[in-house]
Amino acid sequence: MTRIISGIAAALMLAACSAGEPALAPPCPTTVVVQEIADVTQFKADEGRDLTDVVTEATIVGFDGFCETDSKAGKSGEVTVEMQLLFSATRGPANTDRKGGFNYFVAITDRDEKPVQKHVFSAEVEFPGNRNRVSPFEELTLTIPLKPGENGGDYTVLVGFQLTPEQVEYNRSSRIR
Repeated sequence: MTRIISGIAAALMLAACSAGEPALAPPCPTTVVVQEIADVTQFKADEGRDLTDVVTEATIVGFDGFCETDSKAGKSGEVTVEMQLLFSATRGPANTDRKGGFNYFVAITDRDEKPVQKHVFSAEVEFPGNRNRVSPFEELTLTIPLKPGENGGDYTVLVGFQLTPEQVEYNRSSRIR
């Protein structure tokens, strides 16, 4: 009889513990740096494409962040994504003013990979003193509206440089070498 009572007491304690555990947070969107456009090389205007003509080079190094969802199960709402993008920028031989800049984008696609949003941003960099490489970062807040039954995991955040067709071709040919 004591074993039965001890078993019931243990089961009730386990049930009480699991009832007090917080629910799992809804998933965040997946974030992807698009590798083909994760680098940009900028040359002097109307000049050659030699190493000595490089003004700046930049790379998207990575990202960090988190998300919060304000919707309840089965209801509409939104997911807010706070992210920090880390870049690496290098001053080229043709850079005489120790400054640079580049455009990058953050796009959101749904589960069918259809674009939902796209935002293009500009970032300016300076190369202080005798530094030829800097690691700037950008902080962004994205808001994604959710339909009933959706969560952040139904979306993907894509990040890359906003490149011209010539810059994309340069990236492709540079990777072959």
